[in-house]
Order: sequence, then structure tokens, then C-alpha cells
Amino acid sequence: MPRIVLALMLFLTLVWPVMAQSGDLQQLLAQNRAAVEKPSRATAEVLVKTLLQSDSAGVHVFLEKWRSREIWQRKTDGLFFTVSKAGDAFTLMDVATGAEIGTALKDEIVQIKPNAGVQAVVNGALVQFQMSDPDPLRRAAVLAELERKADAAQLVPLRASIESETDPGLKARKQRLERLLTVRFAATPEERVAAIKGLEGDIAVDVRSTLNPILATQRMAAAVMPGDVNVARQLAVGKDLTVNEAYDLLVVANLSPARVSPAERNAVLAANMRDGSVAGMARDTLDSDDARDAAYAVLAKAGLAKPSPGQKEQTADVAAHVFLETYAEPSFAVTQAAQSTLDSISRKVALNEAADLALDAVSLASIYFLAAIGLAITFGVMGVINMA
Repeated sequence: MPRIVLALMLFLTLVWPVMAQSGDLQQLLAQNRAAVEKPSRATAEVLVKTLLQSDSAGVHVFLEKWRSREIWQRKTDGLFFTVSKAGDAFTLMDVATGAEIGTALKDEIVQIKPNAGVQAVVNGALVQFQMSDPDPLRRAAVLAELERKADAAQLVPLRASIESETDPGLKARKQRLERLLTVRFAATPEERVAAIKGLEGDIAVDVRSTLNPILATQRMAAAVMPGDVNVARQLAVGKDLTVNEAYDLLVVANLSPARVSPAERNAVLAANMRDGSVAGMARDTLDSDDARDAAYAVLAKAGLAKPSPGQKEQTADVAAHVFLETYAEPSFAVTQAAQSTLDSISRKVALNEAADLALDAVSLASIYFLAAIGLAITFGVMGVINMA
């Protein structure tokens, strides 16, 4: 019985004051204690969803503190607090309200340190609070941060905040950022195409930096023209790439055996030189790449060197395959929309440059015109020939 009384007293003195002030939030944290103490990305997603659905007071404050590693846990009862240093001890403050609860020594509490993955999950969850903050300056600051660095998790809360935005300037910025993030992170090509078309004529650098990676290409070789890749263009050997470059692509695609470099070939020939000849060929006759390739082929056939295709074999292999540039972006519709939008941006940039040049020309011409008029008047008054 004394133990029960002691436990009850401990609860009333230590736990109940915290529970009474934090309410549902502290109870939820106690129920999900393991997810708070040792969080992972998966458990953090579940915990954040649970907290947001609870509508408990102070959830966004707790999430901000948790993300910033400002949450501490008391070892005796497992409750969570924020702290401030007070001499040799720490002042414990309620996670939701910030009200002081009591004090604790350093060895009586432990700091909760979520990793980068957990912090990313929390960042995504906090956007919906921060984007709807009553203070427009805070909304603007959060939006500026997202414009510098945003990820896929922030697209949905950003979209949700647009409709309720009361500041016209911030709303326009949110809509523009939503389009940029949709281009990068939307799940369907249709969404991305619509967002890309919405950026037509926007000459800002961040638009081009978002669209240009969509049009990034890579070279590849194939036996026949593939039908399952987004082809940018077919490459012509001799015009767009050399035979050696084309053969290198065949090797990368495992369509042809790797070749020995000229330096390796010559080293093998030198190592097998006997009495002024190698592979039955006199040294003096090895004065061309074809002759050296032939000698090397004899050594390879005899097992004295690793096999390597000669120039003729390489040329034949290249002629039997196709070479092309493909987009890293798999959707043809997305790449077409990106190219069209970038073309519209380029035209607008060109028009702006032409207008700038025209204004510069008019300005310079007006200066020359004024100078000429001044000289004409001066020469007229002086009665001399007008040299203007």
C-alpha cells in the first residue's frame, strides 16, 4: 500500500501538472513515446500525421522544436519538455505553451535528436502552418525559403494555402512557385505539362533552371531504333560523332567487345618482339595502325594477348548499329512542352534585347544629333564652313 500511495503522490506532483497544462498533446506524445525518442523517417510520418489529425493545441510549436532538436525528455516519467539553462540545472517548460514546469539536472533529462530524414518530414508538415500564418511577413519569409529550397513534400501544403491567401503579391508568388514545384515533382505528365505551359514567357532564371534539366540528353547505341525511350534525335557517324566515339558507345551498351588502346597494343607488340620481328612480321613493316592491328590479332589468336577488334571490325560494328540522343525525361509530352516554353522564353529575351539595343541606338543618335546642331549653330555664327 505505501508503494501505491508513493506512486500516486509522484504522479500528482510531477506528471499531473504537466498533463493538465499540455492536455492532449502530452498524452499523444506519451502514447507515441518510442516514435519521439528514437524517430525514423517512417515512424516520423506516422507520428506527424497523428499529431496533425488530433488538432491538439501547440502541435506546430512542438514540431518546430522537435525538428530543431530543442525537445528534451525527463528520464523518470518519459515526459517531454523544452528547456533553458538555469545555473547548474535546467528549467523545464511545457512543450505546447512554454510555461515553466520545474527544474532538472543534466543527468535527469536527455535531448531528442532527430536525423535529417525526420527533419525533412517535419519540414513538409510545418509548411501548412507557416503558409497560413496570420502574419504576412512570416508567410513571406517562409515562401522565400521555399523559393530557395523546396522538395516534393511541400507541394501539397503549398497548394492548400493558395486559396486562402489574402495578400495579392504573396498569392501570385505562391501560384508561380506551385507551378515550378509541379514541373519538378508532380506525379502525372498531364500536371507537369499544364504547369510548364503556365510558365510561358517567364524569363526568370529559376524557370530556365527548372526546364533545362528536362531537356538534358545522353548518347546511346542500339541494334535497332528503340521504341521505349524518348528520342531527341538520331546521330550520324562522321557528322555528329566519330567512328571511335560511336564504338565507345557500343562498348558501353555491351554490343561490342572492348578494344585495346593503341598504347596497350604497342606495348604488347614490343613485349613480344623477337629478333626484330613480332608475330612473323618484321619491325620495319609495322609502320601503320593496320599493320600493328594485324600483328596484334596474330598474337591474340595465339593466346599471347587479349582479343581486341581491329579498325575494320570496329567500322563494321559501327555501321551495323544506330546511334541516338535520348532525353533523361521519359515523357515525350513533357519534353515537347518544355522545349516549346523555352522557345517562347528565348523569343521574349531576344525581343527585350532588341528593344534594349534600339533604345541605346536612339539615345546615342540623339547625342550625335544635338552635337551636330550645336556645331552647325556655332559654325554659322562664326561664318565658316559647317563641318558638322
